Amino acid sequence: MQRTRLGLIVCGLFVCLAARADGALHALWELHGKHNTVYLLGSIHVLRLSDYPLAPALLEAYGNAKSVLMEVNLEEIGSADVQMEMLGSAMLPEGTTLSEILGQQRFARADALAREVGVELSMFDQFAPWFVAEAISQQQLTQLGFQPESGVEMYFMGRARTDGKSVAGLETVHDQISVFENMPMDTQAEYLISSLEEAHGLAAEVDSMVRAWQRGDTQWFVNQLQSEFGRDQRLYQSVLVARNRKWVPKIEALLNEDKNYLVIVGTGHLVGQGSVIDLLKKDGIGAIQR
Repeated sequence: MQRTRLGLIVCGLFVCLAARADGALHALWELHGKHNTVYLLGSIHVLRLSDYPLAPALLEAYGNAKSVLMEVNLEEIGSADVQMEMLGSAMLPEGTTLSEILGQQRFARADALAREVGVELSMFDQFAPWFVAEAISQQQLTQLGFQPESGVEMYFMGRARTDGKSVAGLETVHDQISVFENMPMDTQAEYLISSLEEAHGLAAEVDSMVRAWQRGDTQWFVNQLQSEFGRDQRLYQSVLVARNRKWVPKIEALLNEDKNYLVIVGTGHLVGQGSVIDLLKKDGIGAIQR
C-alpha cells in the first residue's frame, strides 16, 4: 500500500551501526544466525525506471537468499476478495461525505490545496480521508515517473518468480488496511490536509529520498520521520512501531533456520527509535549495515 507522506513511502534515538570498511553504504543490513544470514533491505515502494539498475550489494543479497519476505505478499493484492476489501475500506459509510468529515473550514482549505495540484476534491466526496490522500499522492508520483511496478518489492518478486524462490509476507493486506481504517476520522482529516500542504514540494522531496536511499543515508530518513510524525506520535506508533513489534519475532525466528532470507520492508521501518533494527538490538541481536 502506497503512502502519501514520504515517511510512509519509505516508512528519536539514532542507532549506531557498523559499516563496511570501504564506506559504501546501502539501505541493507545483515543479521547472522548460527547457520544462516538474514538480510534486511529497506525499500522504496515506488521507483522510476531511471533508478535502475540496483546496487550490486542488493543484488548479491538477493542472490544469496533462498526465500524472500516482504511486508505483504504482493501476489495477494490481485485477488478479488482483497480488491473488494480495499474498496470497502476506502468508502465512507452511506450518507456520510468527505466534506462533512472535514467540516466547512478544513474542506475549504483542502479543496483549495487540491485545486493547486489540479485535483477536484469533490470527486472524492464518498471516500475516507486516508484514501483520498493516498489517491492524490499516487497520482502525483505517477506524473513524476514513479510507478508501483518499478518499486523494489515488485522488482524482487519478479526475480523470485523467475528463479523459483518462495515469496511470503510478514503481514496480510488486511493488516495494512486495518492500520488506516482504525485511524480516527479527525486524524485522517489532518493526514489529508498535511499531505496536500506538502504536495507542491513532492518532486524535490522524492528526488532527495531516492538519493538518500541509494547512498544508505539512514540519518536522512530518521530526520524525515521526525519531521513527518513529530506532530502525531500516535500515528508514528500505529503505522510504524506497532507493526515493527509484530515483525521482530518473525524475523528473529528466521535466524534459527539453515537457509538465508531476504526481508524487504519500507526503509522507515529500519531506522530510528522503535525501528526493527532498534528492537533487534534491544533483544541482543546486532545488525551490520552494508
